[in-house]
Amino acid sequence: MGVHQFKILHKSLAVDIESGNFFETDDVISDAIMLMPSHVKKEVEGKLSGKYPGRKLNGLIDKLYDLKKRRALFSPPCRKKEKLSRKITDLTLNITDHCNLRCKYCWNQAGTYGDSLSGGSKMRRETAFKAVDLLIKESGAAPDLVVDFYGGEPLANFSLIKDVVYYCKEINKKRKKKINFRFLLATNGTLLSKEIGEFLIDNNVDIAVSLDGPQSIQDAQRPFLDGRGSFNTIMNNLRSLSKDYRKRIVGRATFTPYSMDVIKTFKFLSNLGFDRIEICESEKAGYGLETDTQSFFCGKEGVEKLKGIYEKLAVFYTKGILSGRLTYDNTYFNRFFKQLSRLYHIQSVVGTCSAGFSLMAVGQSGTIYPCTAFVGVPQFEIGSVDTGIDEKKLNAFLNIRICSSKSCEKCWAKRICMGCGSCYNLNYFTGKDAKEPNPYYCELFRHKTKLMMGMIAEISGKKNRLLDEVLIPEFYAARGRRKH
Repeated sequence: MGVHQFKILHKSLAVDIESGNFFETDDVISDAIMLMPSHVKKEVEGKLSGKYPGRKLNGLIDKLYDLKKRRALFSPPCRKKEKLSRKITDLTLNITDHCNLRCKYCWNQAGTYGDSLSGGSKMRRETAFKAVDLLIKESGAAPDLVVDFYGGEPLANFSLIKDVVYYCKEINKKRKKKINFRFLLATNGTLLSKEIGEFLIDNNVDIAVSLDGPQSIQDAQRPFLDGRGSFNTIMNNLRSLSKDYRKRIVGRATFTPYSMDVIKTFKFLSNLGFDRIEICESEKAGYGLETDTQSFFCGKEGVEKLKGIYEKLAVFYTKGILSGRLTYDNTYFNRFFKQLSRLYHIQSVVGTCSAGFSLMAVGQSGTIYPCTAFVGVPQFEIGSVDTGIDEKKLNAFLNIRICSSKSCEKCWAKRICMGCGSCYNLNYFTGKDAKEPNPYYCELFRHKTKLMMGMIAEISGKKNRLLDEVLIPEFYAARGRRKH
């Protein structure tokens, strides 16, 4: 039970640890908060009157104690919440383990997920159809469902993508109550021809193309199998599409210690015609990856570099929102903005990781996993498309509680992290324990959270209602969701 105070982006802020409420402070409010746990109201007023002569303190102190009375400040520990019932609305289909690139930071070994016997296998149509049928069964009649095509390079199995899209259309033809199917696809762009691109966009598939920056960066970080650069191939494919089609594609860049100028990268992608842009760091978790590789920001020095990069990005995003350049329409898919939205709406958007709760992933053979990152790991198998979800195995996974770790008990961000924090697969691949948070990612999460609180304070202070227009909780809560 307490309050954590800090300064970020020239703002002073306080977070109520148990509730997750946060607000901007000044010197007087900060001093009052520090005095409140050990002093009664009159004592706080007396001490502050002496330190800040001439300031009218009565109303201010009254408001702070009112917040405490309403349990928005110095809140008691939260009671255990009722167990929420799962509802699978998102399906990831790992339709191929083949990839024609060898990206330096790839976390899943080019789609093989650490399986030395894997060699370019593809998911069969029957398997994919059974997975879609199971998604509908497990969705609890949810009106919006997401199908995510994943790999490897998913366009290496483009025929299956077409089959699944058509299959979902056929399903809707037979239903009175239509399902709003949304499709997602992350591609390296090397196989994205004009014909393929137009088919995907015309059929409601949101495409994200990975392009890490100018040619020197892209070719160094994302080469073909034989070492050739991939930049020119991708650019030729993008240019084959009309401007209107290109504007509907997401430009996704991964930055590493070799490509840390994220603002330059953002502007580069924007100049190519991408309206929607996502930039995130290379993660050190993955199959067979050495954690000390230069592709990752490792150790204390790496975390400090990432903090600086995200601070620049936060300032850049803040200016973009205030200027009107960044809106809901070009940020809804962005992971940074998803976390920002959950933080802004902390009282209405909380819960747990979506793995196994609202998301399931299916491997090429039809085995089901809680999320894509666990594909190929036997201990995380939770069923198959032939037999359905194994409730016992799934419940065992869902009973893993990251926030029950001892390291979480004293963390000021624990309430916030319950909604959008630590990740099961990052924990497992970096420490072999899905429930034990990795200190590296915890530190980065806390810093990003502080930056986002500073952003919210800055934007709210200048344009009070703007964040309500940009950060729409129900549409950030699910992948691929857009305003209707």
